[in-house]
Amino acid sequence: MKLRGIDLNLLVTVDMLLDEAHVGRAAERLGLSQPAASNALARARALFGDPLLVRAPNGLRRTPRADAMREPLRAALAELARIVTAGPPDLESLRGAVRLVASDVPAAALGAALTAELAKRAPGIDLIFHPWHAGDEVRRLERGEVDLVITVASASYAPLWTERLGTYPYAIIMRRDHPAAAVETFDLDCWLAFPHIVVSGRGDQQGSVDEALARIGRQRRVAAVAPTFLHALELLCDTDLLAAFPTGVMESNVAAWLTCRPVPLTLAPVSLHLVRHHRTDLDPAVTLVAELVRAIAPQLRGKEARVLA
Repeated sequence: MKLRGIDLNLLVTVDMLLDEAHVGRAAERLGLSQPAASNALARARALFGDPLLVRAPNGLRRTPRADAMREPLRAALAELARIVTAGPPDLESLRGAVRLVASDVPAAALGAALTAELAKRAPGIDLIFHPWHAGDEVRRLERGEVDLVITVASASYAPLWTERLGTYPYAIIMRRDHPAAAVETFDLDCWLAFPHIVVSGRGDQQGSVDEALARIGRQRRVAAVAPTFLHALELLCDTDLLAAFPTGVMESNVAAWLTCRPVPLTLAPVSLHLVRHHRTDLDPAVTLVAELVRAIAPQLRGKEARVLA
């Protein structure tokens, strides 16, 4: 049964009905009319598939199912009340670690700002970046191995929630003194005249860029495959290779030696998402790091918007 279909007010009424084992007294304590309390009992019976209260010589008595659920229900309502009435957490007193998975460029671009903000806001929280394994980051979140994931994959299904952090267009990236950087008109033929580098954790030589080229009857020469963007950017600094990457990669320090040109081909932009599991909804440390990621990401988008300006 989905919790979103349950009326919490009904559970409060059920708790009182089970405590009193009497519709009239329960109604009086709750400030309800007796018909309203009777209606709530009927709805509760349908919800739990049990009579809960049955007639006895001296009035009503609880069923075995009602006796079994009485204390757990009361404890659950008490915990919910504590959560609702609790004040904001004392961030400076928090202790623990938040485990984050992101590919190399987002980890590098966000990591310094995240670490600095945590040191100011919650110095007892450690930030642990887990290794990136292409394709299984969301499954690791589901298994509880990590707390947050920054990925291009959107995971919009229960019990996960996803928030878009930014959308990044593609650009052609090369070293600043690359022969193509001085070309007055950087067109498709100029782009395809040079060897290319791609990034793939699996060693694949082709991807979405090659699919787009194939649709117009063209192809490129992929001369190198790197396992990470930072590795690829380092290679771009010292070779005549070209890369068609999302502009977000220009947030790395090595980008100071690189330049960009518009892609002479229509390519769909790439979106970056923050994915979280509902098991950490009440974890103040994970909540804080998620808030900081959301706050820092727009600043990066502003920088990236100027890359091709």
